[in-house]
Amino acid sequence: MNSLRQLFDDDSIPAAVRAQLKNQYASVQQLIEKLEKQQIHIVAYGKVSTGKSSLLNALMGSHHFAISPLHGETKNNQPLDWQSMQQQSIVLIDTPGTDEFDGEVREKMAKQAAQQADIVLFVLAGDLSESELNQLNLIASPEKAVLLVLNKSDLYSPDEIQRIQQSLNEKTQHLNVRLVTAASDPRPQVILIQQPDGSEHQETKNVDPDVINLKNEIWHILEQEGKTLSALNASLFATDINRQVAENIVQLRQNAATKIIKTYCLAKGIGVACNPIPVADLLFAAGIDVAMIRQLSRLYGLNLSKSDAAKLTATIMAQLALLMGAVWGVNLLSSALKTVSVGLSTTLTATAQGALGYYATYLVGKIAQQYFAQGNSWGDDGPKALAQSIVKKLDRNSILQEASDQIMALLKNKPKK
Repeated sequence: MNSLRQLFDDDSIPAAVRAQLKNQYASVQQLIEKLEKQQIHIVAYGKVSTGKSSLLNALMGSHHFAISPLHGETKNNQPLDWQSMQQQSIVLIDTPGTDEFDGEVREKMAKQAAQQADIVLFVLAGDLSESELNQLNLIASPEKAVLLVLNKSDLYSPDEIQRIQQSLNEKTQHLNVRLVTAASDPRPQVILIQQPDGSEHQETKNVDPDVINLKNEIWHILEQEGKTLSALNASLFATDINRQVAENIVQLRQNAATKIIKTYCLAKGIGVACNPIPVADLLFAAGIDVAMIRQLSRLYGLNLSKSDAAKLTATIMAQLALLMGAVWGVNLLSSALKTVSVGLSTTLTATAQGALGYYATYLVGKIAQQYFAQGNSWGDDGPKALAQSIVKKLDRNSILQEASDQIMALLKNKPKK
């Protein structure tokens, strides 16, 4: 529970990440409450009309969960206290069917409930279909208690049940599941009664549900693992949430870094376009790049001083200069000029040089971003290899085109003095 509380109370997690994982954080709060109340959650999961609700009613011994011959009777996850064992409260939870027409939201709710459950009753009305096996593969794990419940066993002959059980065992031999049979809502029996006069008439007799095997399996699991089930599943859920938080933080940083880089690229591009400098010096017009690297460092949890940012900028630029060599100016200026097709010749030249400035800063920003994302490290192969991989990965011409379009639009709209 401590890991869940630390996750829930961690102030270092950005508000944007919490907003994106709103449903997961609600689940964290529910798990904390579940652990405090020492609850075991048993979730019935499966397709519509497999008898999930009637199965839980049979376990309860009362009709609490709504049942209907129509699909989609269960609209949301419905919990109900069952009984207690070893000071732990047992809660039965019904879920919507996983194959309802236009029921994606309810299916997502059902999957989430199954993932958080301590015991899953995967309810079947017959042999496993391909879609059911795919669902079972997602839910079952070595740490999860899953009971594969062949419900409606009264509809089959003993030979048919044996064949279905054999098929189920073959299809699930790679999974940690236990197979049990049940008849949660058996068909009434028709009995022929002979009268004293020799005539016969039919009577219908209701049959009690048969869930004794299922109950015994549940109690066996709880006796063996009851005290550790909740803690184990809570720990697994906390680990999964931590992974999602980390992934979202990485994505947020990447998005923010891209915005920062493009802002400084445009500033460099416009500055160079309005105040042209020799093409060979574009890599070393570093004032804007230093400011960009300082802002990127803060995004990744650092706060580089101006001198440290200048050193990092110089290292990156030196690697780019080595990579580009003498062909930097001629080749890139030619590429940039090709991207511009309208405007006066002076505007053409200014836009081309501005696009080169934009591209140079884009390279510096992307290399710095990767350096910070790797924990302020160049990696095992050093700065040259990192710079080379970034240069190869980026589409130079599309970046120059984007730069030219933006700079040209701004130059055209620039007020005349």
